[in-house]
Amino acid sequence: MFKSLILFFRRKNIKRNLQRKRLLQFPDLKNIPAVTVLLDENQKKDIETIGQFVKNSLNPRKLRFVVLTENMVDGSLQDDCTVFIRKKDFNIFGILKKEKEVILKSFSCELFVNLSENNKNILNDYLVSCIDSSFRIGHSKNNMQLHDLVIDHGIEKKEVERMKIIYKYLLMLSGNKNEK
Repeated sequence: MFKSLILFFRRKNIKRNLQRKRLLQFPDLKNIPAVTVLLDENQKKDIETIGQFVKNSLNPRKLRFVVLTENMVDGSLQDDCTVFIRKKDFNIFGILKKEKEVILKSFSCELFVNLSENNKNILNDYLVSCIDSSFRIGHSKNNMQLHDLVIDHGIEKKEVERMKIIYKYLLMLSGNKNEK
């Protein structure tokens, strides 16, 4: 019963968030103002390597991470570049509390990359709908309707390698002949 209430309220919020006007625009790979990456708790160990790759390849002015986690044991600090979403950040109905929702809504960006595979109680879909971006990239295990580009990574498990695959696709789609 309680799980169905959480699903109801999250679906309602997803629908409301998707009704906002959003300008679909393919990112200019030479000039990306901001990139946001959504990760799971088991992927947070790769934040530095993913960040280094994204900075070197896409050269965004701002790079931000949203991490779904149970706790912050490893001493990771939440700052303006990394936001941790924990269970206590949700109210009883499974909706983000206002302070976290304001933070996610402020993460307006040109390119959003969803590497998270945690969609328990449609949590992933809900967070994707909360972040405003002009171009969203997901993978085949996510809700394809929420993303503008869905890429199947195949058997690749490493997040950095997944980001390389996404980067190659973006280069091909932009018409850049210098794919590596």
